Amino acid sequence: MLAPDSRELLLDALRPPAGCSLDRAVATTFTLGLETALTVPLAFAGFRLDEQPDPIEVMQSLRGMSDRIDIFCQAGAIGAGRWPSDLLALLENVVHEVRRPRPGHIFHPKTWVLRFRNESQETSYRLLVLSRNLTADRSWDTILWLDGWRASRINESSEPLARFIRALPELAATPVSPNRHEVLTELAEELRRVEWELPSGVREVRFHPIGLPYARRFPVEEHFRGYRRLVISPFVREGAIRRIFPPRSGRRYALISRGGELDGLAEDALEHVDVYELDPTASLAGDDAETEADRSYFTQLHAKVFAVERGKRAHLFVGSANATDAGLSRNVEFLCELVGPKRTLGVDALVGDDAPLRGMLTPYDRGVDPNGGNGEDGRAIENLLIDIAGGIRFRTTVTEESEGWVARITADEAPRRIPDGACVTIAPHNRPDETHPLDPAEPLDVELAPRELADITAFLRLSASQTVKGKLLERSTVVCSQLEGSPDDRFRQILARQIDTPEKFLRLLALLIGLASGSSADFTETGNGSTSWSGGAGQGVLELLARALAESPESIDHLDEIIEHLRRSPLGREVLPPGWDDVWLPVLEARRAMRAEAS
Repeated sequence: MLAPDSRELLLDALRPPAGCSLDRAVATTFTLGLETALTVPLAFAGFRLDEQPDPIEVMQSLRGMSDRIDIFCQAGAIGAGRWPSDLLALLENVVHEVRRPRPGHIFHPKTWVLRFRNESQETSYRLLVLSRNLTADRSWDTILWLDGWRASRINESSEPLARFIRALPELAATPVSPNRHEVLTELAEELRRVEWELPSGVREVRFHPIGLPYARRFPVEEHFRGYRRLVISPFVREGAIRRIFPPRSGRRYALISRGGELDGLAEDALEHVDVYELDPTASLAGDDAETEADRSYFTQLHAKVFAVERGKRAHLFVGSANATDAGLSRNVEFLCELVGPKRTLGVDALVGDDAPLRGMLTPYDRGVDPNGGNGEDGRAIENLLIDIAGGIRFRTTVTEESEGWVARITADEAPRRIPDGACVTIAPHNRPDETHPLDPAEPLDVELAPRELADITAFLRLSASQTVKGKLLERSTVVCSQLEGSPDDRFRQILARQIDTPEKFLRLLALLIGLASGSSADFTETGNGSTSWSGGAGQGVLELLARALAESPESIDHLDEIIEHLRRSPLGREVLPPGWDDVWLPVLEARRAMRAEAS
């Protein structure tokens, strides 16, 4: 258990089983990296990240998958890093920001529920319960992977999981579309009948959603009672520690956390606890790491694990909740409980002298809080952004004018409170310098300068800054506004922007008719950078187009719109391969005849 050399990649865990394809996916996360989220559909499409797929392949994958994926995250916790790609447009309906469940608390679960179908339309299910967010963060985390199938009768142990999925649309700050809401409700109902394949050595699995509206609090003392207890948590608070580790004569407990967090606890709260942190000189990357950067890849603790022993069994809780009062009661969290023998799930199995993890630990030595109080100041700015992002609904309304496309950003209401001396601004995420201040006296209403349609985005960068104790503190997040008035042609223009060589155009041609990029015509790039077509006189392309006419004539219509967009600029016209019109115009004429005959 928890062996440092046993690792799973999230994208591997998301990949459909052999012979299956993704039918539906719903994910929850506290923080969200948009660039990371953009890679998720690649797993469902079977691409490997290390092969650096072409942007056109990414686009096609996203077009087919975006209607099947829903990602719920805390409003105000979307990372505001660099603008990764225009392809973010296809995540606009996928990402659902969640408001605070209650003042001062957050939406913090990290789960994936997946439904797959095989060629016979039989369904299977997968549940991932994680401690990591959907970001590129390099931390030591845990992942629990359960596969399941639908049974004929209701499985009572799956009811809490179904209740959790059913509640997600109601938590969203912006209403989830009726179609997506209906599908999520249907998935939740199916989960009530799912039987889960238990990991080796596990006798029972139980699910514990925490902090849902109108639900009873998670009974910490009831679930964590036992004569031996272990907590692994990157963040700890004294109140929770005293509840989990009540002083008992002759009994000792174990705690693994971060040194800076442990420094904030009173010494008497840890008197009866064996306390450890990750050894900073140890490596979790393995002996085969080629560089020092690789060797320190997993040295940041982010896992959340609670283990208790009572009777002859051990109870292992994994998931998102930290050992804090908020994590165990007031945040929205998700834990999965595994029940089994102590030899496989007990404290010694995790951190005993012979456990693989034990070699990565060092006894905690009390030091000084390295934040020096600045952490609280920074959290105040972050909380301000969370309150604004979750409490205000932003809209981006698009209209076409003679100079280009104009976006108008509005908000339903003004921020309720902006502290004195603080400045809050908003800007398009892809143009962060176009900032506009948020005024607490009146709702936002700004009009952006004209731009190309492909430069319109629903993602906005929300930033706050304030000088505290002579130090300028700045934080930013991304919010997904409700996009209105955007024409369907926007996606085609974004796709056309990815086509900057004749070779990419020909790859697009193959993808548009649903063929693998290497199994259609033999398109090769010559030494001088030009593109050659196999078969002479574009025979391979002509065969592709003829097949599209017969099997998928709508793809010809889609391609025609992209080609017309390319023809509007000198650069776009250069992308069309030499002799393109010789094969394209007859196909286009045949397609027009088909439409005329159908009408």
